[in-house]
Amino acid sequence: MLANRAFTLLESVIALSLAALVMITIQFLIPHLNQVTQPDDRTTFQTALHQLEIQKYSVKDNNNHVINMMSADSKKMTLMLRNNKLQLSAAGSGQIILMENVDDLLITASGSLFKLTIKIHHRTIHGILYLQKVATP
Repeated sequence: MLANRAFTLLESVIALSLAALVMITIQFLIPHLNQVTQPDDRTTFQTALHQLEIQKYSVKDNNNHVINMMSADSKKMTLMLRNNKLQLSAAGSGQIILMENVDDLLITASGSLFKLTIKIHHRTIHGILYLQKVATP
């Protein structure tokens, strides 16, 4: 005689209860995962400045809102705020969005050091950028 191997009603209820418990736990954890994975604005800004430094750009000129640079392969690059986006634009090659929702950018130069101040979400964030000046022939 073959044994009957079907699930009992009790086993089915226990399995559904465990699945519901797992789903409820996931539902409550998902909003908290977004907070953990999204870096804050200060970290994003410092990371963007660090990336600019390690690319070894050289500064041609600057004013209070724009830095004009040269890349290692002599491309003209511009760091500026456009449409509330802090971006690095290359002449004829497009742009790289470094940060979004930036309200203002202020650049203060002192030799090869640039103090950048951004306003984002009604907060002010400061950062230091070190770039060599372009050698004039």
